[in-house]
Amino acid sequence: MPKNNVLHISTECYPMAKAGGMADVVGSLPKYLSSFNWDPTVITPRYMLPWFEEHDLEVVFRATLELDKQSLEYNVLRLEDDVLPFEYFCVDIPGLFDRQSIYLNEDGHGFEDEAERNISFQLAVLQWLLDSKSKKKFNVIHCHDHQTGFIPFLIKNAPEYEDLSGIPSFYTIHNGAYNSKYPWGKKGLFPEFDSDLNQFIEWDGEMDGTVAAVRYSDHVNTVSPSYLEDLRTDLPILQLISEEHPEKFSGNLNGIDSDVWNPKTDHLLQYPLKTSVEKFKKENKQAILSGLYHLAGIPLISFIGRFAHQKGGDLLVPSIERTLARFGFVNFYILGSGDRFIEHQVQALRDKYPERIACYVGYNEGLAHQVYGASDFIVMPSRFEPCGLNQMFAMRYGSLVVARKTGGLKDTVIDYKSEGLGISFDYDSIEDLTHALARALHLYRNQELFKELRKKAMKIDFSWTHTAQEYSHIYNRLIEKV
Repeated sequence: MPKNNVLHISTECYPMAKAGGMADVVGSLPKYLSSFNWDPTVITPRYMLPWFEEHDLEVVFRATLELDKQSLEYNVLRLEDDVLPFEYFCVDIPGLFDRQSIYLNEDGHGFEDEAERNISFQLAVLQWLLDSKSKKKFNVIHCHDHQTGFIPFLIKNAPEYEDLSGIPSFYTIHNGAYNSKYPWGKKGLFPEFDSDLNQFIEWDGEMDGTVAAVRYSDHVNTVSPSYLEDLRTDLPILQLISEEHPEKFSGNLNGIDSDVWNPKTDHLLQYPLKTSVEKFKKENKQAILSGLYHLAGIPLISFIGRFAHQKGGDLLVPSIERTLARFGFVNFYILGSGDRFIEHQVQALRDKYPERIACYVGYNEGLAHQVYGASDFIVMPSRFEPCGLNQMFAMRYGSLVVARKTGGLKDTVIDYKSEGLGISFDYDSIEDLTHALARALHLYRNQELFKELRKKAMKIDFSWTHTAQEYSHIYNRLIEKV
């Protein structure tokens, strides 16, 4: 039976370019789709990042975009190395994506030409699809987040892409909080389409990529069931369209690549898991806690992620200070970057408590694996969390999770008092987070229960297998409707 072809269009994909969880999803889901009769392909922009310099990429398509009376030459390149479990292409657009960051300037703020970057990427992919359609027919186009949100609209409404209009489009909302709006003055960047349709891609007086995708995609999903319910309140366009067409929406919980995230075979760990979980945790803890007290019975609580309002980064420092003042004997490891004020707060806290707190400001994939392997608890005080992957990584590596009840965290981190395996709390406040950390320390003192919960957590199957099958079923339904 011949396989169907699905194209994933995204601005991130691990290991090529990663800024957040979307990269992990786009890098893992295609691999697991292969087990369900799908031949996946991924296309992203080409950035000035180390991965692209280390691999052989062949130019397979050259063309020119006309963007608001400006000609822009670009290339589509194909990965020649056999290092990925899917076919990979990238779009090289000089002047727009040849930068050492995916989204942010050196000052931590977003690029000011995001409209030009995102629109040019989408148009380049569509132009390439018109050329490649005769070579490889894609049965489904899967667009990831608002940076690709105008594609479903354009293939249905721009005469230039009429030949693509029969391909079903699938749209995933990884994070509905990011700005997806462009002023109408940027409309000249788009190819011609009926101006009567302006009203259907507008929200709050601007063109909106998320609005366009939600209206015109054949299916829309979020990355957890609870996040779909959250967005029905927080994203008015989703509430409006989902009430009219409820069958068009689903919440599908993300998974993790259980081959990459395997404590027994993880080459990024100094001490992989062999037979004893106790020895595994102890050795990895000792490996990263240089300079901190190593007294027996002292738990390690860690944070891994962005220092951002969404992640509750501003709650960390005051909650940790209160916890240290009350309990004293507890160690913390903080790994992340983002808001400069929070970065400075974290570093100042480390300097104030050098024997209790270790921190690394920046992104370090290898160190993240090591921290998961070393920690007793991972804390996730997110104000909202579409799915979250850190809790899945943590549990697989024997770290229990302290998390706020929101989005995917609500679906995956159930409080141990409610027959779950973690510690959950309700409100995004310093008081609630501090209380949750206190509960974690009390749980740790009950070593018999703590070890039992840890053992169960490590056995949970968070792999992509089940969710990939859900995606496959939806893809097949879309094809049947064509």
